[in-house]
Amino acid sequence: MLSSSTSRISLIFRYSLLQIPNFVSFPSSSSLHSHSEPPSLRQVDEAVDSFTRMLSMRHTPPIIQFNKILGSLSKTKHFHAAVSLFQQLQARGIAPSIVTLNILINCCCGMGRMTLAFSVLAKIFRMDYQPDTVTLTTILKGLYLCSSVEKAVRFHDRVLAHGFQFNQVTYGTLITGLCKTGHISAAIQVLRKIPRHGIVPNVFMYNAIIDSLCKVTLVSQAFHLYSEMLAKGISPTVITYNTLIYGLCLAGQLKEAIDLLSDMVPRNITPNVYTYNTLIDGLCKEGKIKDAKSVLAVMAKRGVKPDLVTYNSLMDGYCLINQVNKAKYVFNTMAQSRVSLDVQSYNIMINGFCKSKMVDEALNLFEEMRRKYLVPNTVTYSTLIDGLSKSKRISCALELLVKMHERGQPTNVVTYNSLLDGMFNIKRVDKALMLFKEMKESGIDPDIYTYNILIDGLCKSGRLQNAKEIFQDLSIKGCSPDVRTYNIMIHGLCKEGLFEEALALLSEMEGNGRLPDAVTFETVIRALFEKDENDMAEKLLREMVVRGLLNC
Repeated sequence: MLSSSTSRISLIFRYSLLQIPNFVSFPSSSSLHSHSEPPSLRQVDEAVDSFTRMLSMRHTPPIIQFNKILGSLSKTKHFHAAVSLFQQLQARGIAPSIVTLNILINCCCGMGRMTLAFSVLAKIFRMDYQPDTVTLTTILKGLYLCSSVEKAVRFHDRVLAHGFQFNQVTYGTLITGLCKTGHISAAIQVLRKIPRHGIVPNVFMYNAIIDSLCKVTLVSQAFHLYSEMLAKGISPTVITYNTLIYGLCLAGQLKEAIDLLSDMVPRNITPNVYTYNTLIDGLCKEGKIKDAKSVLAVMAKRGVKPDLVTYNSLMDGYCLINQVNKAKYVFNTMAQSRVSLDVQSYNIMINGFCKSKMVDEALNLFEEMRRKYLVPNTVTYSTLIDGLSKSKRISCALELLVKMHERGQPTNVVTYNSLLDGMFNIKRVDKALMLFKEMKESGIDPDIYTYNILIDGLCKSGRLQNAKEIFQDLSIKGCSPDVRTYNIMIHGLCKEGLFEEALALLSEMEGNGRLPDAVTFETVIRALFEKDENDMAEKLLREMVVRGLLNC
């Protein structure tokens, strides 16, 4: 039972971490517009009209009628409108109920205004109401949505210590919040503690934690919880299985994922389209198209209709194993099956054509997108620019870059990397350096792939000194050289006969935690043999054997 003692309330809620103020007036509706309203303005207008009519009635309707309107606005995320109407309610002297104030707290949390949420909580106490589980659960959810997970946990602990009771919904909310913000260990601790408070863990709590574990490929821990669920008599749902199958696919344990699918039907759990899509996508990403088609056949046999995601995964799988014509067949099948193609569908096919050096076919699809009123995105443009650059059609690639800017699609590091690589491949070094400058001026930070392209292009065009300067500046720019960066520099130094520098870089490489690979050794060994430094070359060959980089 909740106590209404004022002193006790003060002890609970006046602690420094949350700094709950006395109830303050809400800001005017204009000052609340730091978060934009969702677009369904007609719905808001109708709610406001109904609310205003009710306020003007001779006999004021019961507060429950006002709550219905405020509640519907809150559920549809029209938080500012709901707060504005509440202000009108206050101005008329109509007393809110605990439900009204709970709705208001939800609105404050939705707007990220936790200080206001706690002000409403203070008002609840001032009106001699007692917060219920809805009140406290909403505040907990608001805290974790505002990334104040530690405050949410402290709020929970402090309130619990003073005799307030939480229910399964509260703990489900807390566990979900902890999981969504990456605090998986803390979520498991909450799961372990709640039986002490008379709360029985349910499938939703387990699902939230299993989902988080699977997303970070801690699949064995996820299965431990799954086994624990079964041992406690908690029946898994289709969501439990979908999550576990996703985790297994992510970890590359495809056989186990297929076995788990087979385990569902005997447990009276019907796989849904998401179950099949997850498995098909996992198999396609590993190039196991035959197995993916077998799953598709099972899917059809059980009356589950393939959707856009299913077809996109199959197309992507075919493109991955360079069977672009079969991918195009799936693409055409989608249109015949009245499945609406989306931008992702076109991006997959455009990428497949570009990788197969069928750039004109990719350009045709790009034009088809526009005819079908589908807006190409950054991925579409970047993929085409890469395909054109690799085909040495730089002029077309640059035209596409201009179109990208004109049509308001943002460029990214991938877009510029493709263009830079293409420029260097056709020996337009100065143009490439100008493009690199343009990239930085656009606020796009180069990555290690960018620098590898630059250093490689400069080395191949005889500008070794420029390449060395960029290489030496990498650490200053906060970009650590990878094995490929070292290989490019070593090759450039060997090409110019600077063997001592190349060998020094080989030693530096290991000192920086970058283990030389077969390419590194082969580059140096070839150069040494060409210079008749046979003893040193043979020594490095033996080193390759010791490291398992050369089969004898």
